Amino acid sequence: MSTPYPNAHFITDVDWLHDHLGTKNLRIIDARFDVRVNADGSFAEVPGREGYETGHIPGAQFVDLHGDLADPDNPAHIIGPDAFAALMGHLGISPQTTVVIYDDRGGVWAARLWWALRYYGHEDVKMLDGGLRAWQAADYPLETAIQIFPKAAFPAAPRPDLRVEKAQVLDAINDRSMCIIDALPAPFYRGLAALYPGHRKGHIPGAVNVPAEDNLDPQTLCLKSMEDLQTLWSNAAISPEQNVITYCGGGIYASFALFVLALMGHEKTALYDASWMEWGRDSTLPVETGRPKSQF
Repeated sequence: MSTPYPNAHFITDVDWLHDHLGTKNLRIIDARFDVRVNADGSFAEVPGREGYETGHIPGAQFVDLHGDLADPDNPAHIIGPDAFAALMGHLGISPQTTVVIYDDRGGVWAARLWWALRYYGHEDVKMLDGGLRAWQAADYPLETAIQIFPKAAFPAAPRPDLRVEKAQVLDAINDRSMCIIDALPAPFYRGLAALYPGHRKGHIPGAVNVPAEDNLDPQTLCLKSMEDLQTLWSNAAISPEQNVITYCGGGIYASFALFVLALMGHEKTALYDASWMEWGRDSTLPVETGRPKSQF
């Protein structure tokens, strides 16, 4: 029998969600998102609104991870507390609300909103294990109707311990009490490919690469068992007393890494929100390439 996740309250399955559809204090968020690679190597955002309108979990509302959550004045950062409070209030989310979030990629995109809710003080938020694929595999229904819920008051209270800036990351590089996790696919981490045109290749010195999608079963897109996650993360060798910083390209895959770490019981974690979008273009900051000797 598989070992339970220490913080299993951060995740739920499709059977639980199906049984609780229509519950008064439940809000479901469809956070589908993707990117495509253009001919010049640049990335183009592909918001999931079209897929949402084609069919979504009954009662789900849509949130655009970039259009709704990115600061319009600095897209590398999350929107400010007033804007976030207004967005959540529009969705009918209050302190008494249970929020379930999903996408169609196992949660690697949706976790951005999971982290944002926690950063702004809302703890009752769960990721749907397996997301839309698991929902459809269970033969549960989709709908096209777009529901609007009564507006609510959401008090956004930032938690500074869950977010760091580049100066804090720079200080963490030579700090043994810190562990830096790069959640990008290995080719970007090793410097074999550029994440953004004009940005440098590689990773933050000393960072350990645990690609976000490696936490998922590739067939079902459900999270791996606790035993398999422990094996995957063993190379990071995170001790209980260490603080962990995660980063990726723009804070999305890194949010999923934080979700997995939280599920596994690691509480001292923070997101480098701006991630490589900021670090990779700043020539004054150090960069490494290749595979560290300590890794497999």
